[in-house]
Amino acid sequence: MMDPIVQHPVFPRTGQPLKQLNMIAKKPPVDIEFCDLNYSIADSRVKGGWRQLLKYVNGKFRSGELTAIMGPSGAGKSTLLNILAGYVTAGVKGSIKINGKPRDMKLFNKLSSYIMQEDLVQPRLTVRESMVVAANLKLGSTIGYHKKLAVVDEVINLLGLEKCYDTKTEYLSGGQRRRLTVALELVNNPPIIFLDEPTTGLDNVSIKQCIELLKKISKMDRTVICTIHQPPASLFQNFDQVYVMANGYCVFNGSPGQLVPFMSSANCICPATSTPADYIIEIVQMYPENINALQTHAQNGKYNMRCNKEQRQNQIESFETSEIYQDTTQAGISFQDVDYPTSFWTQFIILLSRMALQMRRNKSMLYIQFFHHLTSGLLIGGIFYGSGNDASQILSVFKYCISINVFFMYTHVMSPVLLFPLEVRLLKREYFNRWFSLKPYFLAVTVINLPILIFCGILFVLIVFCLSGQPMEFDRFLWFSLVGISVGLASQGLGYTIGATFDILNGSVVAPHILAVILALGVYGMGYKNKIESFMKVIISFSYMRFGLVGIASSLFNNRQDIPCEDFYCHYRDPEVLMQDMGMDRTLPVYQFGYIMIFTVFFRIIAYLALKYRMTSELRNKLVYYATKIVKQKET
Repeated sequence: MMDPIVQHPVFPRTGQPLKQLNMIAKKPPVDIEFCDLNYSIADSRVKGGWRQLLKYVNGKFRSGELTAIMGPSGAGKSTLLNILAGYVTAGVKGSIKINGKPRDMKLFNKLSSYIMQEDLVQPRLTVRESMVVAANLKLGSTIGYHKKLAVVDEVINLLGLEKCYDTKTEYLSGGQRRRLTVALELVNNPPIIFLDEPTTGLDNVSIKQCIELLKKISKMDRTVICTIHQPPASLFQNFDQVYVMANGYCVFNGSPGQLVPFMSSANCICPATSTPADYIIEIVQMYPENINALQTHAQNGKYNMRCNKEQRQNQIESFETSEIYQDTTQAGISFQDVDYPTSFWTQFIILLSRMALQMRRNKSMLYIQFFHHLTSGLLIGGIFYGSGNDASQILSVFKYCISINVFFMYTHVMSPVLLFPLEVRLLKREYFNRWFSLKPYFLAVTVINLPILIFCGILFVLIVFCLSGQPMEFDRFLWFSLVGISVGLASQGLGYTIGATFDILNGSVVAPHILAVILALGVYGMGYKNKIESFMKVIISFSYMRFGLVGIASSLFNNRQDIPCEDFYCHYRDPEVLMQDMGMDRTLPVYQFGYIMIFTVFFRIIAYLALKYRMTSELRNKLVYYATKIVKQKET
């Protein structure tokens, strides 16, 4: 008898076995069983302060089956899916078993993929390029490149994406995008696939294609679990198992063909003019008193109404699945094998290459940045034209120093604030499904933007430095450029911090408020000489723009001879007098540059921590859960 591990499921489109996918990414079939799952969230509007979303529900979802979690809005469908997928664990009571054993989250994360409701895919990449990146990250470096391409081609053909092989993702239809999101997670052959509302936003034809696709995948010994609000009547029978929820209870668990007999046995006769799926959702919505009767009859999910033929088949499958799980665990998927498939530097190189390709293709953004720096340099340089070598205009030169700082600050803060939240949404799916670690991703984001920032920064600095008539001395130009670009780097880090913490709307409100404070502190006390209050000296040191302003001014005025004056008397003919009046005497640009770089590193560390907090919903949920619990205990 052939070993069940090496049996290849049949290729649904051509009748050929999926040789590459199963040869490269062997994974065991997995059954998920849960018992007495209970979950509550903090809600001050509810008596007691806790709102119960799941109420001791039970069930078992088997490999080789397509399971639909159904129910009206607010029934607890997505909550149950999030808990089963491991997306939420804080505050969950009850047990979850994998093939009869307690779930180990590290191993489980290795074996499952969660496809969220939004069809978010990386822009400016073709279908093939997206799949190759996923294969390189998820299959590891031990598998050759040509074998990875074979897997990519096999999965693309399986999901019917061969016609849009070289189509960029932004030009895909809704159904094609949904199939691509599934294909990206299927490339490493996960035994369990979770999908949250996979048919949302699709037309009837696309819904049919989507459900048929999921059915094909489940027949490859995969456990496919999806939430769906109300499936079309023509596709209801395509599901192997239906799990209907209402108000946190399970009101039916079994085969679609057993739904009508089940409702009849609970004295809820389905009219001939209604479809079973629509009717059970209607009666629990319009007549809440039916919920208790149905959940009692279904024993809150413990009672599984399956066809006799299905029962016999699944008893066999359950036994085989257990053997397969044991053999495969011993064959290589061990509890120690829980790291990412690729190393830190491999992840960094793959992600950096992907970002470089996307940036190169985003020509409109490159043109915008180039012409923004070019026109801004010409505008600021034109306003302060020739003022750098005229002592009567030296106060204008000081305003010029402020303008340079404001330009670098606002330009490089607002770009991440407006663009990075979109990246965060894309990152959420890839990071949760363990494509890569957050550290190489954030390092790649930091590195990919350096060349364009430095190139455009030098272009801007060169224009404003020359047009304003500053001394053509290399040291002065060097420190002028370094301080200005370092202000841009620090500002970019601040922008990433805001973009990682807030969405676009809130970030675009928060950012100007923060920048206004930084700007006010940056120019506070200018003209007071050294008479600034001690406590204000401490406060203004939190403004990196202060160091930028002092650094640029000192690069222009330190160790400089008397400036020519067209008027009879110029008070600031000697630049040292201006530096003393502004409280900036005895300052060196090298120290200001060093302080700004400290802010640059600090902002990026904060941005990384904010991003990690936002990605790790478990951390956020745990903090909220335990904080609320402590508060409630103190109140009682």
